[in-house]
Amino acid sequence: MKRYAMVVGLLALLFLTGGCSAGEAVDAAGGSNEHAGMAGMAGMSGQMGATEPTTAAGHAAADAHSAAAHGIPDEAAAVPNPVAVSDASVAAGQATYTQYCAACHGAQGEGDGAAAASLNPKPADFHAAHVQELPDGALFYTITHGREGTAMVAWESILSEQQRWEVVNFLRTFEAAEGH
Repeated sequence: MKRYAMVVGLLALLFLTGGCSAGEAVDAAGGSNEHAGMAGMAGMSGQMGATEPTTAAGHAAADAHSAAAHGIPDEAAAVPNPVAVSDASVAAGQATYTQYCAACHGAQGEGDGAAAASLNPKPADFHAAHVQELPDGALFYTITHGREGTAMVAWESILSEQQRWEVVNFLRTFEAAEGH
């Protein structure tokens, strides 16, 4: 059962990182598109098409890196983090991240974990500015519900609500890097 939980965890981590990844996919028109499938991804095959209007980068027509472009409802993105940022909450989030997320997202959150090589789209890089710009509620929603069309699974039945918010606090320790 622990092995199953670890695999599911890794897949969920991939989901978090898969939205705006460095990986390249092919859109329905056959063109190369590093963000193909941001909305309406049908699977992990790399042959994904959007089911709603998208920008040239393949994002939903909403602001290119908004929570809505990631398929996150506005009301979910607006939920405040009830877990205060503290050394303890960040350490707890790091422990959970290491156990369930690092295999896909990498120890340093760069989307380069051991499982990432076989994933399409690639896991998210938590240093990317557009990830760090998402509200806490959007990150929590993604961890909780996963991300369709990626390997990111829903963690709601595996991690407690407290653990998911602690992971959000830990993700905030990754600084946005220029060029990401």
